[in-house]
Amino acid sequence: MKRYGVKWTPTNIILDLDGNEHHRFVGYLPPEDFISQIILGKGKVEFDLDYYEQAMQCFQEILVRYPKADAAPEAQYYLGVAKYKASHDPKELKLGLEVLQRDYPKSEWTKKAQVYSLIP
Repeated sequence: MKRYGVKWTPTNIILDLDGNEHHRFVGYLPPEDFISQIILGKGKVEFDLDYYEQAMQCFQEILVRYPKADAAPEAQYYLGVAKYKASHDPKELKLGLEVLQRDYPKSEWTKKAQVYSLIP
């Protein structure tokens, strides 16, 4: 618990094979939210390791299977970013913002993506 700074249980931490943290969530969640957080964590590991295609598959899975889960707006945000990183086309960021604005208008992830509206 000390190594990862765990102060409360349950704390779920998604690590890579080297023990590096990529995602965490605290507290009990209903099954769909729990599963979507696990998939999000896997996607963030893939993203951080530059495996963008695998990351996109994880983020897309959340959006298809768990579109109402709390993890869905974050998955949409990272899907747009992963598409950009894979293609180097900044329009992918703007398209991701448009989906966030349409599907998750009140999400903090929509706010975080607002800067992408400046992309021509």
